[in-house]
Amino acid sequence: MSSGPGTAALELSPAGSTQNAADRMAAVLARAARVRCAMIHVFDGQHVRLLGGHGVPAGFAHRRSAPVTSTLAGLVLHSGFPVVIGDTRTDIRVPMDAPVRATGLRCYAGFPIRDPDGLIVGVCAVADTECRDWSPEELAGVDDAAQACTAFAAEHLARDREHQQRMFLDTLLDSLDTGVAACDADGRMVLVNRSLRTILGTGTVDGTADDWAARLPITDPEGTPVRAAESSLLRALHGESVRGAERLLHVHGQRRLFRVNGHPITSEHGQPLGAVAVFHDITAAHHADRLQQLLNRTKDDYLNLVGHELRTPLSIIGLYLDELHGADPRTPAAELQPMISGARRSSDRLRRLVDQLLDLSALDAGRSPLRMADIDLSAEVTDTVRGATAQAAAKNITLTCHTPDGVPQHADRARMRQLVTVLLDNALAYTPDGGTVAVTLTCTEATVDLTVADTGYGIPDHELPHVFERFFRGAIATELAIPGTGLGLTIAQLITERHHGTITAGPNPDHRRGTTLRVSLPR
Repeated sequence: MSSGPGTAALELSPAGSTQNAADRMAAVLARAARVRCAMIHVFDGQHVRLLGGHGVPAGFAHRRSAPVTSTLAGLVLHSGFPVVIGDTRTDIRVPMDAPVRATGLRCYAGFPIRDPDGLIVGVCAVADTECRDWSPEELAGVDDAAQACTAFAAEHLARDREHQQRMFLDTLLDSLDTGVAACDADGRMVLVNRSLRTILGTGTVDGTADDWAARLPITDPEGTPVRAAESSLLRALHGESVRGAERLLHVHGQRRLFRVNGHPITSEHGQPLGAVAVFHDITAAHHADRLQQLLNRTKDDYLNLVGHELRTPLSIIGLYLDELHGADPRTPAAELQPMISGARRSSDRLRRLVDQLLDLSALDAGRSPLRMADIDLSAEVTDTVRGATAQAAAKNITLTCHTPDGVPQHADRARMRQLVTVLLDNALAYTPDGGTVAVTLTCTEATVDLTVADTGYGIPDHELPHVFERFFRGAIATELAIPGTGLGLTIAQLITERHHGTITAGPNPDHRRGTTLRVSLPR
C-alpha cells in the first residue's frame, strides 16, 4: 500500500524525462498568474518531487529534502483542497520549519492535481516575493493549469513505476537460483542469468540462440542428445509453449536433472518479442515454483518496501547525520541528543524489519524447524499477555486475559509465544487510547482456540482477504501513520500453518467495533 503524505518526503531535485515540458508549463503559468515562481509537484505515495518549475528561488536548492508535513504542498495533499496564502509570514497554516520560510516568497496559491479517478497525484502552485490578495482570475488560471498538468503527472509516475519494476525484476532474475535464458525475436541471445552461467561454467553470453542451444551439454533422461531445434528456447521462439521437459545437463563431470519450460514472449497485440527458457533443478523445484508464483503477486509490495519501509528510515538517519556533521563543534551534547535519538529510532526500525524478513524467509523455506514439546499453552499465553501490560497501559488500553487452567498442547513454545505477541502487538497498535483488548483461550475435544479481540478501528470488508498478505497495510494504517511493516500477520499465519492450524480475521460479533483474530490449533 502507498504511504500517505504524513510520512512522505519532499524532494526538490528534478524528476524524470517530462521535466522540460513541465518547466515550460510552469513558465506559462507564471506569466498567466503574473508571479515570479511557479512549481509543479508530483506525489507517488512515497515522495513529492519537483517535476517542473519556473523562477524557483535559490534557497530551495539548499533544502533538497523535507518532510511533506512541513511544506505548503503538504497542506494541499493533506486537505485535498486548494491552499491560498496572502502572506506566508503571518498565516498560521505555514509550518515554522517550512522550506518557504528560507526563501523570499511571501504569497502562495496551490491547487491539487488529480488523476482521472479523482486521486491527488500532485500539486500545481504559484508564489511571489510580495504579499498579495489573489484575484479570482489568477486563482482560476492556477486551477486550470492543475487540470492541464494531469498528463505530465501521469506520464512521470508511469515512467517511474516502470523503471522501478524493471530494475527490480532485472536484479531479481540475476539473484534467482533458477536458471533463465532469453533471446529476442531475431534469435539473438539477450540473457543468461547468473545461476545458469554458474551451472554451465560460462561467462558472457553472445551469439544466436541456435549456436547457444547447440553448445548445451544436454540430453534427455535416457542420455540421448537433444538437438538444438528441440531445445525449449528455440521451440518457444517458434511460438510453442513447452512445460515440464526433463533434461540432463552434463557439467563438471556430473549429471543434473532439470525441468525446462519454454515460453514465447509477445506484446499485448500478439507481436513476437522473443522467448525465454527456465531451468528448474528438480531437487529445488518446490522452492523455485513457489518463488515464481509469488513474483507477480508480491512485486508491488516489495517495491513499496524498498521505496518506503527502507528508504524512509535511511533518509531520516541521513538527515540527522547531515545535521550533526554541520553542527558547530561547540554545540552542547544535550542539544544534539534529539537528533541522535531520532537516528537510533530509525536504525531500530530497520533492524526490526530485517529481523522480520529473515524470520519470514526461514519459516517460508522450512529452514527454521519447530522444536516441538509438550507445553502448557494456557501458562504460555498468560505469561505473554502479562508481558504486554505495560505496552497497553501506555495507551490507556484495558488488556484482559481469560484462559482455563492447564491446557496441554504439543507445540513449539517459542513460536507459540511469538504468535501471541504478534496478535497482541497488532491489536494494541490498531486500538485507540481508552480501548480494550481481550485475549481468550478455549478448548474443545478437537481444537484449542485462541482469540484476540480489540475495540480498534476495524478492518473494512474489502481488506479482509488481504490482511495476511506480505507487506499489506490497510488504509487506516496509512491515514494514521501507524508504524509497521505488514509482515506480522504473515508470520503469524506461517507459525499457525506449521502447527497444522488455521488463522482468521473478522469483525467482532454483535456488530461491536473492532476486530477479532482467531487461531485454531488441533489438539
